[in-house]
Amino acid sequence: METTEIDFKYYYQSLGFLSSIAFAIQYLPQMKLNYQRKSTQGFSSSGIIIKLIGASFLLVNSWLTGETLPIFFYGLINVVQHSTFMYQFSIYDKNTKYLLWILFPFLPLLMGRLYPKSMYTTNSIKPITQVLSHLPQLIVSYKSKSTQGVSLQSQYLNFFGGVVGVLMLIGIPPVSIMTYFIYINSIAQSVSIFLMYFYYDLRKRNKTITRDSVI
Repeated sequence: METTEIDFKYYYQSLGFLSSIAFAIQYLPQMKLNYQRKSTQGFSSSGIIIKLIGASFLLVNSWLTGETLPIFFYGLINVVQHSTFMYQFSIYDKNTKYLLWILFPFLPLLMGRLYPKSMYTTNSIKPITQVLSHLPQLIVSYKSKSTQGVSLQSQYLNFFGGVVGVLMLIGIPPVSIMTYFIYINSIAQSVSIFLMYFYYDLRKRNKTITRDSVI
C-alpha cells in the first residue's frame, strides 16, 4: 500500500516537473519571434511588467514558505523569462527604463524577510496579476484586430503546462489554494488567444485565399 502511494507521489511530481519544463520553454518562441522581427509590436509590455510583479512574489514566497519544488521553479522560470522580455523591450523600444524592472524581485524578498506575515496577503498577488496581466495583451490584439505580435507556439506550451499543472495538484495539494488558480488561468489565457487568432487572423487569411481564388 505504501509503495503504491509513493509511486503515485512520484507520478504527480513528474507531472509537476513536466509542467515546469513546459513553462520553462514557453516563452522561447515569443523571444525568437521578437528577435526575428527586431520588434515587440503587438506584444504588450504592460502585460509583461504585471506578470513580472506576480512572478517575483511567487518565487520569493514559495521559497520562504517551503512550497513544492515545481511551484518554486515555476516562479523562478517566470522571473527569468519576464526579465528577458524587459531586456528585449529596452532594446527594440529603445527605452532603458524597462531594465529597472529586473530588480523588482528584491522588493518581495525584503518584505518577506522583514514582515513574514505579509506573505499571507502577498500570496494572492500572483493569481491577481496573472489575470490582470492578460488584459493589456487582449486590448493590444483587439485594437490591432490581430494576434500577429503573439507567438502561438508559446500559447500551446502555456496551455499544456496549465493542464499538466492542474493534474499535478490533484495528487499533491499545494500549500496555498491560490496555486490552483495559477494553472487554471494559464489554460484560460491561452484559449483566449486561440479564439482571437481564429476570429481575426484565420478569418482574414481565409478571406484573402477566397478572394485570390476568385481572381
